[in-house]
Amino acid sequence: MSVPEAGNTIAIPSYKPKAEDATVELEWSQTFKTREATYYIVCAKNASKGNADVMLFIQDRFYKDESSPDYIGKIPGVTKDGDSFTVTINDRFQYGQKNKEGEKRWVVLHDKGNKMYQHRFMTTTVQGNAADWAKTLANSFGAGDLADQVTDLGKRFVGDYLHTF
Repeated sequence: MSVPEAGNTIAIPSYKPKAEDATVELEWSQTFKTREATYYIVCAKNASKGNADVMLFIQDRFYKDESSPDYIGKIPGVTKDGDSFTVTINDRFQYGQKNKEGEKRWVVLHDKGNKMYQHRFMTTTVQGNAADWAKTLANSFGAGDLADQVTDLGKRFVGDYLHTF
């Protein structure tokens, strides 16, 4: 599997109503408060690496809400090509991965003020109500193994934070 890297160009499919089938509600603790946000699970394509699949979590206001100043179509350098947005991975993006070698790396586009552990994305996807294709994609990125390793107690307090490209 190809590892997405800073400088790669990815194609992100435009929002469509069927994307609602692949959402996850993430909840985490930050500064002693419970926070939550909705993310869409998207299969982007890495044009820099032979159109390899890239698992992308994109926060709702970046994806669905065209009136938001954070909307993907308003990000500098993003172009709309038919039914997708073309964007270069830069420090606006964060990522999670299996290990420091970058195995099974997946990408996040969201408010980077959301400080949550990597495992939140994967365990919520495989254990939640996301569409079967989204769970299959998450499992191909190692989500099932990760979910098995995380205990209920540890979910709120331990783990690795997302990394910034």
